Amino acid sequence: MQVELSITTFGFEGRHVKITMHPVVPPSAMGDGLQAWFVQFVRGLYPDLKHSGKWLCSQCGKPARDMQVDMLGWPHLAQFSVYAHQLCENKDGPCDRAAKAESNIWRQGFGHPPNPPNSTRNIDPVEQPLSRGCATCQRDPRAAPEVKLKRCGRCKLTRYCSVKCQTNDYPRHKHNCKRIDDIEYAKWGAEDRD
Repeated sequence: MQVELSITTFGFEGRHVKITMHPVVPPSAMGDGLQAWFVQFVRGLYPDLKHSGKWLCSQCGKPARDMQVDMLGWPHLAQFSVYAHQLCENKDGPCDRAAKAESNIWRQGFGHPPNPPNSTRNIDPVEQPLSRGCATCQRDPRAAPEVKLKRCGRCKLTRYCSVKCQTNDYPRHKHNCKRIDDIEYAKWGAEDRD
């Protein structure tokens, strides 16, 4: 069965990327296993979503380090949606709480219950690499100006600092890359997408 997956990743001042995918659900995940498959599939996309641009926190505009991800599914319609907020923090700080409040409004608008508090992350944000870095080594162009990030030539989403990093990430990334049907950048300058 093929499903429709719509992913929107939000940054500061309305900047966002909308990704459309149509992955095929394996027969073993049909029925009661569909929701678990969906959650696992989206978790596999985290590096691609996080390292897709020069992200600033969706709430305060500081450099982003983490994401607050919310997933909704309508298995009977073969449709799933994901909203991901790029954040400067995790651990229930003010930006995390504001993003969760926005997600809960979104969820309730679709008739879903709010997320439980502190349900997703518990890692110290200082240990998290900045979202604007390379998807493999997390090298940051601001800390190392010689680093020039380039996007995957096929999906135009994930960014790498070198051919070596892209090659090393290929076993993970190839499964996501070939499933991306469309990417739409909104409120991005050309210099911010590179």
